[in-house]
Amino acid sequence: MAIQKTEAIVLRTQPFRSSSLIVTFFTKSFGKLKGIAKGVRREREMRGALYELFTHLEIVFYEKTRSDLHLISEAAIMDSHDALRTKLDTVAYASYFSEMVDRLTEVHDHHDGIFELLDFTFRFLSSVPAEKLARLFEVKLLREIGWLPLLDGCFQCQTSAFEKGFFSIRQGAIFCPNCAREFPDAKPMSPEALSVFRYYADHPLELALKQRMSPSASAELGRVIDHFLQYRLSFPLNSRRFLESIATVLHPSR
Repeated sequence: MAIQKTEAIVLRTQPFRSSSLIVTFFTKSFGKLKGIAKGVRREREMRGALYELFTHLEIVFYEKTRSDLHLISEAAIMDSHDALRTKLDTVAYASYFSEMVDRLTEVHDHHDGIFELLDFTFRFLSSVPAEKLARLFEVKLLREIGWLPLLDGCFQCQTSAFEKGFFSIRQGAIFCPNCAREFPDAKPMSPEALSVFRYYADHPLELALKQRMSPSASAELGRVIDHFLQYRLSFPLNSRRFLESIATVLHPSR
């Protein structure tokens, strides 16, 4: 068994036998990885706190060649992200980001961009409006996994000389008003929502985060992405449903 070291972010944990945990990480060097952390749940054992959700760690593990479940031998906290676990909205959104990464990636599929996206998002979630950060995260994650819709111009005629596009979930593409007539499922997108969609897709994280977006455009883009994911996936995202269920608590004025 090879001994490996990497940075990792905790996505999910589950009890294993009487005193251990199975931990799902997204790592900087190996993509999604699952490992057993033995003995961390024993009474008065403090090491279990190492594996709190959303924690950024450096881990050492024994890489098993015949199993996707590796043995975690050491872990050190780089950033606990404690602030994310103190409020309902940050817990809910951080859980959503973690579930998206967990459900949309395969074990050992290396993605530097996804690790950087998750780390960036967790660092800013306590200080940036969560809905805005969610739209940016969704667009960037879709790009990383190769699911980003075609946004540059009309998929049918290739023209880019239009502001109000029509998005087809089935085609995963934008159409101009003329071509959209041939695709009954193509629904209109406002110029602002389409512009932000394109801007987020094409610009670095720090620059994209500065882009202004109205609450109505954010809500519209969120609905478009949610419907697109529902069409592409064979399962619901539980954390997304939870966010919808607490929307009136998070945004009582709406």
